[in-house]
Amino acid sequence: MKTRSRSGFTLIELLVVISIIAVLIALLLPAVQAAREAARRMQCVNNMKQIGLALQNYHSTANSFPMGSSLNYTPSYAFGGWANWSVHALLLPYLEQAPLYNAANFNYDAGLDDSVTDATNSTVYLTRIGSFLCPSDGPAGATNINSYRGSIGTTVVQGIPAKQVSGMFSMSSLKNNYGGANASIGLNMVTDGTSNTITFGEAIVGVAGQGNAYRGNGISLSAKSSTNFQKDWDGQDVQQKPATSLAAALSECNAFWQTKPPGSSWGSGMKERGGWFWALGGRTFTLFNTVIPPNSNDYRWNHCYLGGCAGCVPNEAQFVNASSFHPGGANFVFGDASVRFIKSSVNMTTYWALGTRAYGEVISSDSY
Repeated sequence: MKTRSRSGFTLIELLVVISIIAVLIALLLPAVQAAREAARRMQCVNNMKQIGLALQNYHSTANSFPMGSSLNYTPSYAFGGWANWSVHALLLPYLEQAPLYNAANFNYDAGLDDSVTDATNSTVYLTRIGSFLCPSDGPAGATNINSYRGSIGTTVVQGIPAKQVSGMFSMSSLKNNYGGANASIGLNMVTDGTSNTITFGEAIVGVAGQGNAYRGNGISLSAKSSTNFQKDWDGQDVQQKPATSLAAALSECNAFWQTKPPGSSWGSGMKERGGWFWALGGRTFTLFNTVIPPNSNDYRWNHCYLGGCAGCVPNEAQFVNASSFHPGGANFVFGDASVRFIKSSVNMTTYWALGTRAYGEVISSDSY
């Protein structure tokens, strides 16, 4: 009597096959994610190379780099409070954005100071520009719209500095309108060498409602700093202050950061506007300082304001950090238009030296 053979899998065979597939997927997914991040990081580097080349082309035309923050009028012919034009805005013609540049009314400030300037320039400052968005930073473009910031060096500022900053992009000042703080910086002022001086760095944008769970957010102390920061530090560099004073200020920032869990509102001390607009020349929006190394595990906030104003706009922050979602550090543009990756583990004093343009530091190429 013939027996009919039955084709198919036993339960054990099926489970073995499923297990093998699960193992293969587990091995494959990290590789796919790594490949995607490599592509995003390459695009980010290309964006920063465009900015570096735009800076060089601007310098060839004007014999200086753009200002980090200009000083513009409002329609009432008063100087704008904080909505001055950024280095990004001045670079638009060199980034294939000449029509947008021509649409801006540079007779007035960038907007948001009053209804007239807002109506005049809102079309410009609300525009999303791909060259200013890092693909690795998912919320960039969906929330705030600038991933790259110009360096003011190791200068710590309360408000607007009365003297020149130690980095590459000056800031406007009513205190000194004859060529001090509001003078543009040229290559002749970069005595440390362009290949040793940072011009731009990456920075994660802020995300509302995430509180201290998100590195792109920052803080403003609700009461004035106990370190008397506003009086003793304004316009100075960290190298000019005792290490104990810097440690005390950073410790105060850390302590306040811990009190702001997810869901903390912007108005009660959590600042979620890092990278808010690319057109506004101000710290946290388009400028940063090279005090705290990128993606520092010791200082996880994006920016910190010690002036005692919980509802203030965060461009008053004294400490503004570079950051990224690239593993191990962030990309930076240097004065020679090169783009280099600086590790999170970089020595802090080495990072300071890379941020200053004329302090005479000698930096080894293998130190970062």
